[in-house]
Amino acid sequence: MKIMITGTETIVNPLQKSALNKKSLCDYVVNIASGCLHGCTFCYVPSTPSIRTQQKRLHQKGVDNPQLDWGKYLFIREEIPQKLENVLTRKRKWENTPSGKGVVLLCSGTDPYQNKQIAEITRQTIKILLKHNKKIRILTRGLLWQKDLDILVNPNITLGMSIPCINDELLKKIEPQAPLSSDRYKALEKAYQANCRLYVAMAPTPPMMTLDDFRFNLDKFMQINPELIFWEPINARGSNGQRMLAAGLDFAKSIMTKKSWAETFMRQWGFIETAATELQCLEKIHIWPDPSLKGFVNEEKINHWLYKPTIEKWN
Repeated sequence: MKIMITGTETIVNPLQKSALNKKSLCDYVVNIASGCLHGCTFCYVPSTPSIRTQQKRLHQKGVDNPQLDWGKYLFIREEIPQKLENVLTRKRKWENTPSGKGVVLLCSGTDPYQNKQIAEITRQTIKILLKHNKKIRILTRGLLWQKDLDILVNPNITLGMSIPCINDELLKKIEPQAPLSSDRYKALEKAYQANCRLYVAMAPTPPMMTLDDFRFNLDKFMQINPELIFWEPINARGSNGQRMLAAGLDFAKSIMTKKSWAETFMRQWGFIETAATELQCLEKIHIWPDPSLKGFVNEEKINHWLYKPTIEKWN
């Protein structure tokens, strides 16, 4: 199936309340597009309602299998900035939970900097959110935000990159169309030098990562002084497990069952806490626990992190 890029995707309200406050990410999301070209084999988005409930519409647009064809389609929402301006001008009530902090996330279901057209829409969107004094969290694997440093160095913006580990050879197999992990890290170094507020999503980590791997990566991340580091391991259950196996990623077999995935989760949870303690950065680690761990780990340990506010300071 060929890659399809179109400007015909429309959405009534670009600003959506989000359940991602359980991960302490935000209270709202804005998704600049549906679909994503990075082609990350583990991506959970195709299994979410945002894609599953739109399968008929996507079929009509030529997408054979919206879940297994993830990474091969992208429908850009060109009207987002104008519609967002209209929504924010009229909006009187703003959600502001303790864990979500009223933050708007760009983006939860796509990447806001995956190509030039989307990057330009993202820039316009950020300007509108800043105009209305909204707090913004950017999460990307893309590099085009480096051209927007003139607006990104702002106390109301925190910029984050997803880097499961700094290992180009490994991640190129897992995230075949995303920028190299080393280039993502270099971009963060540039943002650090520009005095951007930064965070890292060290997620999702592949199951073969060892304690030494966690030590190495955390040590590198601490050199750019992020406000915090989110973490979770890869979950290979569902269509993403099928995509990983189809891509020849045999490691997915080791986490295909709920029990094996939970065991990997807990083993790596121990690794990151040990490495962070040694590197004296434990206070910056923010775990993304999965409620599915209940039954495998002390429920109190899970509940400690669900809806826990981050240590970030906002105006």
